[in-house]
Amino acid sequence: MLVPGNHDLSWEFAQAAYDRGDQTIYDRADATERRRWIVEGTQYQVRDEGRYGQRFHHFSSLCCELITGERYPVDYPDQFAFHHWPDLGVLVLSLNSAWEIDHYHNNRAGIHPGAVSRALNVLRTRADWTGCLKIAVWHHPLASDEPSRITDHGFLERLAQAGFQLGLHGHIHKAEASQYSYDKHPAGRRLDIIAAGTFGAPSRQWAPGYPLQYNLLRLSGQQPDKSLTVETRRREQVNGAWKPDARWLQGPGQDPLSRYFIEL
Repeated sequence: MLVPGNHDLSWEFAQAAYDRGDQTIYDRADATERRRWIVEGTQYQVRDEGRYGQRFHHFSSLCCELITGERYPVDYPDQFAFHHWPDLGVLVLSLNSAWEIDHYHNNRAGIHPGAVSRALNVLRTRADWTGCLKIAVWHHPLASDEPSRITDHGFLERLAQAGFQLGLHGHIHKAEASQYSYDKHPAGRRLDIIAAGTFGAPSRQWAPGYPLQYNLLRLSGQQPDKSLTVETRRREQVNGAWKPDARWLQGPGQDPLSRYFIEL
């Protein structure tokens, strides 16, 4: 499955979508409409939404279509997809956290509420997906030291209500584990958030103290008693070998492990 990130957008198409705008129109616009505008001193630019959506053209035609045989949707509420593996009892929902990013707003990460609504409406119609382990995948982090993170976490509430238990993301170029709790109860609804490191970024983009990494997710058992083991692997040299990445602390005096466990 493929989800777009900030590097999958075309700045060329984004720049071509902005035209000179009139200040009087900007002054009459409400806060939502003003998100289409760029104001630099006395210069006003407004984007054409049709051309603006073409920022994903290269991702759609040079990546998605070649790999999956299907183009990526242009309309933001349609930028989701389900992937169902009935033999594993697994359902994955892919989302776009880069739908508002462009050359001016390269940190404006988020999930389109319309895409979540449409995805959950589809989910409600599929009785054959009932009982599956539900996983959501997107690109940007929920918490990070850098500004390019998702600040509106409302979509997590809706995913938790719909029975999603895992969220996978990247972007921060290091493996991390966290948890979003919807119910304040140990057995309540929650999403375990699994962040992956970078598999192939150039060394200048590696996070300090973190080499190249990837996660291997091992499922065992049957619902409702499934469990997940997250195996982390690393490569410290650019042309070196992959090996276990023992970074998960187990307590005072105990050696760290190259894996951690999640009860689902």
